[in-house]
Amino acid sequence: MIHSLSRRFVAVCGLVAAPLWPLHLEPRATSSHLPGRTVWDSVYTVSQAATGEAAYAKTCARCHGASLGGHDESPPLIGSAFLANWNGVPLSDLQTRIRTTMPSDSVGVYERQLVTDVIAYLLKANGFPAGGVALPQDVEPLKEIVIQASRP
Repeated sequence: MIHSLSRRFVAVCGLVAAPLWPLHLEPRATSSHLPGRTVWDSVYTVSQAATGEAAYAKTCARCHGASLGGHDESPPLIGSAFLANWNGVPLSDLQTRIRTTMPSDSVGVYERQLVTDVIAYLLKANGFPAGGVALPQDVEPLKEIVIQASRP
C-alpha cells in the first residue's frame, strides 16, 4: 500500500510540476537563441571615446603603449590578438578585468566610469562604430553587450 501511495504521489507531483519544468530547469537562453547586442551595435559615443582616450594616455599608456600595441609584458589592446582574446566575451568581463587587475602596481584605483570610458576608446580604436548613447558604467547592462571580432 505504501508503495502504491508513493507511485501516486510521484505521478501527481510530475503532473503538477510538468508545466513548470521548462521555466525552472532549462538553461538561460544564450546569444544564439536571442538577438543580443554586440560591439557592432554602436554602444558608445564619440565624446565618450575621446574622454577615454585622454584617460588612457594618463593611466594606461605607460604599460600598454601610446599606440595600444602593448609593451613588455602588457598585451596589446588593439588588433587581432586583442580581438581573438576577447571575442565572444561580454564587456562586463573586460571592465571587471581592468578594475580588478590594473594597474599592476596599485590594483583597483580606477573609477568605474574611467574604465568604461577607456573601454569606449578601445572599441573606437578597434574599429567598432560609435552611436548616440554612451556605454553604461554599470556591470549589468555590460553583460548584455558582447565583443564580436567580425561584423555580423
